[in-house]
Amino acid sequence: MALTALAALGAACSFGGDAVVALEGATLIDGSGGRPIEDAIVLVRDGRIEAVARVGEIKPPRGATVVNLVGKTIIPGLIDVHVELTPWAATRFLAWGVTTVRDLGADSTQAYRLRDELNGGAALGPRVFTSGGIIDGDPPVVAAADPAPTPEAGRRAVDRRAVTGTDWIAVSPTVTADVLTAVLDEAGTFRFPTAARLGRIDALAAAQAGVATIEALSGIPQAAGLDPGPILRALGDPRAAWRAEATGWTRLDSARIATIGKALAQTRVSLVPALVQLEALAHLGDRAFIERPQMADVPGDAVAVRDAAAARAALGWTPTDAQLLTTTQRAQALFLREFRRAGGLMGAGSTAAGPLLIPGFSLHEELALLVGAGFEPLSVIATATRRNAQLLRADSLGWVAPGKVADLVILNGRPDSSIFATRDIHLVMVRGTILNPDSLRASWGR
Repeated sequence: MALTALAALGAACSFGGDAVVALEGATLIDGSGGRPIEDAIVLVRDGRIEAVARVGEIKPPRGATVVNLVGKTIIPGLIDVHVELTPWAATRFLAWGVTTVRDLGADSTQAYRLRDELNGGAALGPRVFTSGGIIDGDPPVVAAADPAPTPEAGRRAVDRRAVTGTDWIAVSPTVTADVLTAVLDEAGTFRFPTAARLGRIDALAAAQAGVATIEALSGIPQAAGLDPGPILRALGDPRAAWRAEATGWTRLDSARIATIGKALAQTRVSLVPALVQLEALAHLGDRAFIERPQMADVPGDAVAVRDAAAARAALGWTPTDAQLLTTTQRAQALFLREFRRAGGLMGAGSTAAGPLLIPGFSLHEELALLVGAGFEPLSVIATATRRNAQLLRADSLGWVAPGKVADLVILNGRPDSSIFATRDIHLVMVRGTILNPDSLRASWGR
């Protein structure tokens, strides 16, 4: 949706030039992981945060627009570091307070176009970092991916992305070790970080080779000493690969989990668990999950998200798989606690818009799953804001502090008491522009 249409939609209030917006009276959770600041005031000028204090410590300048937020909570704009961005999803992310995304989807043509439109202000949506499509094995198993059967092909794939201005490099589970080595070497020349969804390579080997982020806790059973044969044999078969990986998790005992958690933490790799992807898979037969109210945000023709029956057929899913996945989830939660206890680095991502994964809302589901795995709400909020910004090497994001970009979410409740409060959004501020989620939703039907 073009920004020129915003006035007609009544969805935004923009303050340009020297205008100052004073957000006054809210509780502030600044993204650092520290305790909330009661009765805060945040001054915003020209799309950036000018000052942060308590009410009474500073006064809004003459002529400032004062927004009374007593009883509300301010947090930084949320960041989702694993999405598969599609045009209709852009304003959905904003409506749920997700102001920045990292796109690891497969379609490079669409990825660059969307990034340039959204970052340049030609369309309304989150700030975008993109991998410009996935580098895949041969034959490719990801639609529209870039196959790299040899190390030289991997280098050429990186070079193509350098020419088109990528932000990240992403590789698929079928990439071999020699190709990954070449990709990392070439990416290092351009200082591109690499994200990996692993299969042929175990997580510890990938981390030690220089992968920046490991997606969806992939490659960990193999790194923990499990026989990789079943997983390797299943690669390329969507009906078998997920089940082989899930089964691998269920065969890990607590000692192996603790050992690999500590070893991975020492490499300083960042893990993006995407627990919500497994949660959706576990509930492919659950009508309440399939038809949860937030699915109303998804267009009726977005069948890749809505059609649970098609996903079940494509994955060979049966009701008996739900118990397997529940056991897998318990093992992954234990691993994440051990990993973080050892000082491991973690980001937050949703993999939306995948099957049953709602752009924007599924990041909130991910936050709840991380709390359910044993982490405190303030820590989880810091992961989805400041930590995710650090993962993206974007120092101006993810933190409510002077000089940072004014990407904020204003909540009706207190997420430090209940993480579910992140879903109750009053207003969203993007680059200093205030958006009303209800107005955005009303515009989707026009």
